[in-house]
Amino acid sequence: MPREAQQQCLARTSNEATELLNQELSAGERRASLRCECGDPSCEEHLEATHAEYEAVRAYGSHFIVGLNHENPESAWVLSENARHAVIDVVAGDARYQVRARNPRHAWTDADDWSP
Repeated sequence: MPREAQQQCLARTSNEATELLNQELSAGERRASLRCECGDPSCEEHLEATHAEYEAVRAYGSHFIVGLNHENPESAWVLSENARHAVIDVVAGDARYQVRARNPRHAWTDADDWSP
């Protein structure tokens, strides 16, 4: 797996745990920030996102939430951005396959294992 894609998947896994904690908050409590899901292992940026924004990113296995200007134009497209973060789509061949395959919200199955 490309190193950048591996880093993105690690950050996504961390953010999934953070978002589970955020869902348990009472009204008015401050949400925990999310890790930038860029492919730079030295990145320490944290992002603010609403639950709805976060869920919109997680609806696609190749989408990641990153800091502004943290995208790698050689492997990802910027889909949207606001003052707090950007949403990218990993489009590079093997990296796209790998980040989708490691999406914790999607269980891939082999066609040979499927039976009616």
